[in-house]
Amino acid sequence: MTAPARANQHFASPKPKPTYYGAPVGILMFERPRDSFDRPFIPGSVGNASTWSVPVRYKTMPGLNFSRILGPEVGDVAEIVARAAAELADEGAQLITSNCGFMIRYQEAVRRAVDVPVLLSSLLLGPFLERLLPRGKALGIITAKASSLSPDLVELAGLRTNSERVVVSGLEDAPAFAAAWLSCNGDLDMAAVESETVEAAVTLLETRPDIGTLLLECSELPPYSAAVQQATGIPVFDFTSMVEFFIRGLIRRPFTGIG
Repeated sequence: MTAPARANQHFASPKPKPTYYGAPVGILMFERPRDSFDRPFIPGSVGNASTWSVPVRYKTMPGLNFSRILGPEVGDVAEIVARAAAELADEGAQLITSNCGFMIRYQEAVRRAVDVPVLLSSLLLGPFLERLLPRGKALGIITAKASSLSPDLVELAGLRTNSERVVVSGLEDAPAFAAAWLSCNGDLDMAAVESETVEAAVTLLETRPDIGTLLLECSELPPYSAAVQQATGIPVFDFTSMVEFFIRGLIRRPFTGIG
């Protein structure tokens, strides 16, 4: 008697099994320059594993840095980014993010390369936050380099260009921040960077008192979110807001209380 065909014939071409489990967040990282300066990823930074409420896994993108992802080699860079993201997904990552808000440029390339959700940039929070605000309020964005947040990147994030409801301020002229994260020619002075970030936020609100919430674009700014909120008194969002929001969807816990 012929054995009946089994319903699970899809096992004929099984999907590769993860090499390890329990680290659902995959983070794409720039290749770090080899120099003598001390620029640690401090708690709150995307690059510090203790920032997150769940274990994470990191993947360095060979040859990529801040300057190159914004350069003319879009196709070549997209291939490197997509390959690294695919490796993270194969290792078991259930979410792909990155350590730079300007990686929004490669959001669609990575979405095409993997079968898990992709949140490469904190700028993806922008449309959500802007829609929440009352008509008379604006969204303030503090970015690493305002001149690099071009209209095409703003549109890729889903925000409208030339909108009075979106106001951008950059940290490219902040000496401590620029030395540590843009020119990479100095140590990280945490107190100085915090002071510069707070000053940028306060100045932005003095210029535009209609700003109702702030979004910190750079992955190195979440350590200073609490200080910014204390100084401004308005809601402050960043990379951690975005990723932890998704984590809460991955790990649902039953409610307890009085019925």
